[in-house]
Amino acid sequence: MTYKALHGLAPTYLSELLTVYKPSRCLRSEISNLLVVPKCRTKFYGERAFAVAAPALWNKLPSEIKNSASVAAFKTSLKTFLFKNLSLFIVMLVSSFE
Repeated sequence: MTYKALHGLAPTYLSELLTVYKPSRCLRSEISNLLVVPKCRTKFYGERAFAVAAPALWNKLPSEIKNSASVAAFKTSLKTFLFKNLSLFIVMLVSSFE
């Protein structure tokens, strides 16, 4: 859903929840395709919200996956990455809900 929101293929209300990271000066992270993870007030519900969880998980993905040319290519790359790194996937899920 995050890929679609960033590429204008998702509803506008989801796209508006995501902010692309733009450093104030020239840094290497500028080309990393990162998203700003907003601070949340509540630990339990706040971190589960799309506006917080989506950027946090997106920033953990490798650049090759984030820079996929199409939705189909993104899904294929993501599935391959997740199956190869199943333990990492479990940690990402658990950490996003803690």
